Amino acid sequence: MLSVRSLNAGYGKFHVIFDVDFDVGRREILVVVGPNGSGKSTMLKTLFGLTRIYSGKIVLDGRDITRLPTYMRARLGMAFVPQTDNVFAELTVGENLKMASYGLKPELAEDRVREVLEVFPFLKEKLGVKAKSLSGGQRQLLAMAMALIRRPKLFILDEPTAGLAPKAAKEVVEKILWLRDELGKSMVWAEQNAKLALENGDKALLMVSGRVAFNGSAAELLADQELGKRYLGLKR
Repeated sequence: MLSVRSLNAGYGKFHVIFDVDFDVGRREILVVVGPNGSGKSTMLKTLFGLTRIYSGKIVLDGRDITRLPTYMRARLGMAFVPQTDNVFAELTVGENLKMASYGLKPELAEDRVREVLEVFPFLKEKLGVKAKSLSGGQRQLLAMAMALIRRPKLFILDEPTAGLAPKAAKEVVEKILWLRDELGKSMVWAEQNAKLALENGDKALLMVSGRVAFNGSAAELLADQELGKRYLGLKR
């Protein structure tokens, strides 16, 4: 679904990502972990066209999107759910879903909203509630529902469980796994809670100072005591 080769990127002249390579298959979750400041969020923003790419290649479902603008990446099936400011706080849940369907024909937009309400049934009771009144976990699920309206092939999730209570984090992760298993979605999931992500991901990318320190199975990285202790704070 996604192939990244020799990718170098950053902001202006500030080089952040160095020679990154990885692949994400269909129905596969790649978790991106690493210490604070390792370049995880910049990597995700680069995939979505929000940074400056100096060199390298990004291929989505067989198409080179390296130089495409963000809106074209979205049209081709990529959805980005940022860590913060991922919903319109002053709008109601229903209005947020309408905003997410902007540009679709009215009948199609209505159908898509109905579809995501079946996937996220708790939102049915919250349609008239302002998004700012939702709990942190509910806001994250609303953001994922908004992304799903466009029927993306690939979700890019930036720390979806950050700041959430364990129960809320569990609900978000369960929905991520459901989207993979039931709808066949692929994911690139950056997460500070490395243990949580590695326990649920298929592949893992460990980033340190903007470079790849590990690229392999999530289970293998979780079992690597040296890397886990040195970079992820994992204790045995």
